[in-house]
Order: sequence, then structure tokens, then C-alpha cells
Amino acid sequence: MSPKRSRKKVLVWRITVDEQLADDLIRLLACPLAEGVEEFFDRREDWGKEREWQARPTTYARKLGIPSAERKKWPWERLAEGQVFLSGEFRIVNDRTAPKYFKVSRGRNEFLRIDNLEMVREGFRRTYSEVLSRGVT
Repeated sequence: MSPKRSRKKVLVWRITVDEQLADDLIRLLACPLAEGVEEFFDRREDWGKEREWQARPTTYARKLGIPSAERKKWPWERLAEGQVFLSGEFRIVNDRTAPKYFKVSRGRNEFLRIDNLEMVREGFRRTYSEVLSRGVT
């Protein structure tokens, strides 16, 4: 991704609630969808360089890209460390609760928590198992 590529031009973000720094401050880790990727899931190669953002109760909805219609579903108090969201111009292929993958869809505005999806959790388990099987060095 070009360093000149603005946040506005990025179509999809993968955003992790990383850490609560204070009662009114959280750190977010945000990765833009890699250039040229049109169909994606939660594979490392789908995403660009991670950036650190900070959010407060007055700014979190905008920074996460939560559409107006979903803001009541995602109040500040509901955010927790480890949650992972997709935000931006994409559509869900299959069902929201069991997506096969995601596809860039210009003009749409989606927001979806993905760390609680079975396919993503299975990927976490597989990666963790691979790390453990290699042993600690």
C-alpha cells in the first residue's frame, strides 16, 4: 500500500480492539485491505500494514466505521479487548453468522464482528496449535 493512500480511499479495514488504556481510551489496531485484494477473509496475506489508532467514547464509532443504523448495537461499553471487526465497503458471501468469505463491494457500508465466527476461531486454533507443535525456542 502506498504511504500516500488515504484512510478515506481504503475500502475495507480489519480493526482489533487491542487494549483499554483508560476508562475513556482504547487502542485499536487497524489493517487496510491489501491493494488488489477483492475477495478476502482473515488470512494474513489479505491485509496491509497494521496501524495503531486511539479512540474515545466520542470518536470510537467513527474510527471503527460503525454505520449509523448499528451504533445502538455497539455502545462504547460493549467494546472489549480482542474483538476483531471488518468495516467498510464489502459484502458477506453466504450468511452473516457463517460467511464463506467477503467481497469488496463499492458503495456498501458494512460492519461485522468476526472474532466470534467459527471459521475465524478455527483459524486461531490452527495457528496456535502450529506454534505449540514447533516448540518454544
